[in-house]
Amino acid sequence: MTGNLYKNFPSKKIGAIRTWWESGDSACEHVPCADATRDSRLIAKLHRRASPLDELCPELPVSIRSVERYVRVKWKEVRVGDLVHLSNNEAVPADMVLLHCSNPAGVCYLDTCNLDGETNLKQRIVAPGFREKHKDFCPLKFRSTVEVERPSTKIYRFTGTISHPNGIRVPLNSENLLLRECTIKNTDYVEGIVVYAGHETKAMLNNGGPRYKCSKLERKMNTDVIWCVLVLLFLCCAGAVGCKLWYDHYSPLLYKVTPFITYADKPAYEGLLIFWTYIIVLQVMIPVSLYVTIEMTKLLQVYHIHQDVEMYDPVTNTRTECRALNITEELGQINYLFSDKTGTLTENKMVFRRCTVGGVDYDHPPGPPAEPSPDLPPIVTPITKVSPNRRMLQHMQDNNDAQHTQKVREFLLMLAVCNTVVVSQPHVDAMQLSGSQSGGHFPADRPADRPARSNGTLRSNDKYARLTESRSTTPSPPPSTTSPLRIRLPRFPFGSRDDTSSEPSTSADSQLARFEAESPDELALAEAALAYGYELRSRAPDEVEVGMRGELVRYKVLRVQQFDSNRKCMSVAMRLPTGQVILYVKGADSAVLGALTPMRAGSAEAAAYERTRALLSEYARAGLRTLVMAKRTMQPALWEEWLAGHARASEIGEGREKRIRESLARLESALSLVGATGVEDRLQEAVPRTVRALLDAGLAVWVLTGDKPETAINIAYSAALFSQTDRLLHLMSRDKEHAESTIKSYLEGGLAEGGAGRGGRALVVDGRTLTYILDRRSGLVAPFLSLAKRCSAVLCCRATPLQKAYIVKAVKEELGVTTLAIGDGANDVSMIQTADVGIGLSGQEGRQAVMASDFALSRFKFLERLLLVHGHWCYDRLARMILYFFLKNATFVFLVFWYQFYCGFSSMVMIDQLHLMAYNLMFTAFPPIVIAVLAESVYISVVIFFSAASAYWDTDVDIWLFGLVNMTCCLFVMLVYVAIETRSWTVIHVVALSGSLISFFVLTLMYQSVCVSCFNLPSTYRVMHHALVDPMYWLLLVLTTVAALAPRLAWHAVRNSVRPGALRRAVLARRRRPRRLPYAATYHTTSSSAHVYRSTDEDGLQKTHSDVAAIT
Repeated sequence: MTGNLYKNFPSKKIGAIRTWWESGDSACEHVPCADATRDSRLIAKLHRRASPLDELCPELPVSIRSVERYVRVKWKEVRVGDLVHLSNNEAVPADMVLLHCSNPAGVCYLDTCNLDGETNLKQRIVAPGFREKHKDFCPLKFRSTVEVERPSTKIYRFTGTISHPNGIRVPLNSENLLLRECTIKNTDYVEGIVVYAGHETKAMLNNGGPRYKCSKLERKMNTDVIWCVLVLLFLCCAGAVGCKLWYDHYSPLLYKVTPFITYADKPAYEGLLIFWTYIIVLQVMIPVSLYVTIEMTKLLQVYHIHQDVEMYDPVTNTRTECRALNITEELGQINYLFSDKTGTLTENKMVFRRCTVGGVDYDHPPGPPAEPSPDLPPIVTPITKVSPNRRMLQHMQDNNDAQHTQKVREFLLMLAVCNTVVVSQPHVDAMQLSGSQSGGHFPADRPADRPARSNGTLRSNDKYARLTESRSTTPSPPPSTTSPLRIRLPRFPFGSRDDTSSEPSTSADSQLARFEAESPDELALAEAALAYGYELRSRAPDEVEVGMRGELVRYKVLRVQQFDSNRKCMSVAMRLPTGQVILYVKGADSAVLGALTPMRAGSAEAAAYERTRALLSEYARAGLRTLVMAKRTMQPALWEEWLAGHARASEIGEGREKRIRESLARLESALSLVGATGVEDRLQEAVPRTVRALLDAGLAVWVLTGDKPETAINIAYSAALFSQTDRLLHLMSRDKEHAESTIKSYLEGGLAEGGAGRGGRALVVDGRTLTYILDRRSGLVAPFLSLAKRCSAVLCCRATPLQKAYIVKAVKEELGVTTLAIGDGANDVSMIQTADVGIGLSGQEGRQAVMASDFALSRFKFLERLLLVHGHWCYDRLARMILYFFLKNATFVFLVFWYQFYCGFSSMVMIDQLHLMAYNLMFTAFPPIVIAVLAESVYISVVIFFSAASAYWDTDVDIWLFGLVNMTCCLFVMLVYVAIETRSWTVIHVVALSGSLISFFVLTLMYQSVCVSCFNLPSTYRVMHHALVDPMYWLLLVLTTVAALAPRLAWHAVRNSVRPGALRRAVLARRRRPRRLPYAATYHTTSSSAHVYRSTDEDGLQKTHSDVAAIT
């Protein structure tokens, strides 16, 4: 099955690759690895590409080993099973498992910016079984077999197994995989084996381009084009029938005495030929050039959005980015808006505010760092954003309550180590530009790849600046243990101290050291521990070093299980000197509290538990994000038993993910409560105003968050999603029956008084209830949406990423509305891709949401202008342009059709051939791009044609002068129509309209002055010259324009006087205001006025929810 994907390897083998290709996970296919002996290839020294995403990257040369040296090959020659050698700052040519690196700890750093846009470096770890063989690793002796899953687009998921020659099988995960398009950083070299190459790499599988989205306006236009085809066929059939009747009307002898009458012995056959002639003559009815004009218009609209300075963020130096060019008009037709909370409505810049240990609450109010008190132990690093709580400092040293003191210390230790934070410093090269080593920069007793660092405190700069500084970083070395601020803390029951001392370093590197975290929550907790002197010094795969108020302590790390949205927690397992294993767990209260060991009623543990739960609710009501800390102590035998069972569960096979979840659930159980934290995440600037403007514009706003209900409700009030007068409807059910009865009671009883409108109601749903509702077998989707559409705002708490996507899909499909989803993190990607319009915010959680979105913003407040201003402009202008195209084409076609009644349906055209070609190409090409209008094409064509026919009745005017009069009147009426419907005049309007009219006269005069018979076309020599001196020509031009436009002008006057539309009322309201106000201030604040924004204007067009905003 995969033989065509891989090369044929020599017979001399040293290892193998097995890929898990079967969809049922029931069989493996054995693919031999490249021979690493004399006839093998060992790839090395890849030249970094100028553009990692260049399509020509497979043509770049690389070095491979032949015999005992490296030779050059191209990227496209890399195959599965090749052993790859990469140096620092070089790009990865294929997905490969890391087998060896220059770091003795088995850690390398990867820059994934080209893949997912994230700026923080990622750690990758050498595969198990090879880390211990760092010094003995030799590619020539590689004999292991690698089994991997089938290729997939999930860049953060990878599973596999390595089978060593001794029969040991060890699992692989994403931490062991180097992805194509990434760059090696701060590591001298790495070596690995290719498992996916070419188009099977995750980067290439994700490089399918933006998925095509079709707006409702475009779908409607396609339907209208089909109607144009049907009208064209009808006109052609009518002309064919008229031709046959015309021939049937004359006897065979009449053609001999009547000039210009041809004889046809088969009228039906002549009618068939005339039908196809009409197809060619009247093909202007089908607006082929409309699609080209739409693309040009959308390109200009995208440019206008991108250049809008009011949506420019000077802090991040980013503009609004349009990643999808074909749905700009959809922004003006949004009905439902789905938003994430953290990082979207809030800053996602976490600040540690409160915590509880053993049921004791410790507050950390905002303000400058507290000054050390003489009677308290000095603080190692007061330069943090956390002001230490004095009572907590006292409890750290209180010998009267040793048990609580130990809990506080252990709580702070958990803040420092139970995370994936990496301490790093700017990368310093060991060699100067001249090639010599920097003298004295690297001490002789320390490896050159680990810069010097003072043993003092971590000088904390702004924690967010740490995340945005240069990505070229190296892990921090072990610090010295001698410090002028050193404080010995007695009775640490675990960990090993480093009693070796050295002179304190005065290097400035310590001031540049910084934390790098994948989550702002972890960064805030690590900084809180730092404020109390628990400094995370360095982290390795199997060891973590913590400076406890100046004293270095090392811990043996056995396993780190990172956070995922299903478990809602993370855990770190460490081994104590006593041999016991301690497991620290940090996560959501719904996950951790349920895994605690049952407590005896009335005990101190039960009292602390109840107090902690009460404090968690208090934190949530204050709008803080809460996390619960717990631990578990295990005997070595129990740990080894679980480890062996987990290894078996991690083996590739059917149900692997389920087995892993169950294994982790067994580990993260029987916990003991340690404490809880409350982290503040402030709202972004202008979020309440933006949310209120969107609600007043008639949008239904849903906020989907993973926070607990109390926190989410507090933020909803702060963000103006809920008002104090709103009636909150709670859907928090313990089972499906309770959810069904609650929804039914709300629909039948509680909402009867308020009617079917949205005003005055808001809905709150939790994650458990969503599970029951979104189950298709429950039949609750339709009742839930019926309830939700009667509420102006909906808040979904404890929602998983998959639930977010399901909610958006259900609303879009069941209610048939236009949806928009906005988020900033990887957990919002599914929701963004499911919605009709997806918007990504470039925030603190990388650019995955941006890369999956249609539009990218830097701040949530820009959404107001994007929807209510640009959305309206794009839809309104594009809709009018499309209607104007249909108008001018239909008017032109009917002019030709009416003439057929005077030429015996001979398909003769009275308009000059040059005018036929230039009508769409030149004369009417630019006004549609500027503005488009709605008009009655049949009426206008009747007025133009029969006015000219009546004026020249019973005269000797020729066909070309008659056609020129019709052409001029048609063009003039179209341009005057555009001028009347123009709402605000600019230089572009004047140039487009006047340029179209001038080009018509100039081109016609030049052509008819020099061409007697050009291009084998009928002669129209000096027809325009005669028309310009004919008073009837100018009289018809004026009278026809007035007659064609008079009904429209009269309708405008009556409509604006008797029943003005929403746009007209907004214009009048603005004129009555004494001064100009910001556009956001013009929104009504009562829900009863929301219907105004979707009323019909005087043109009959459906108005978007932003008419008032667009003109103020």
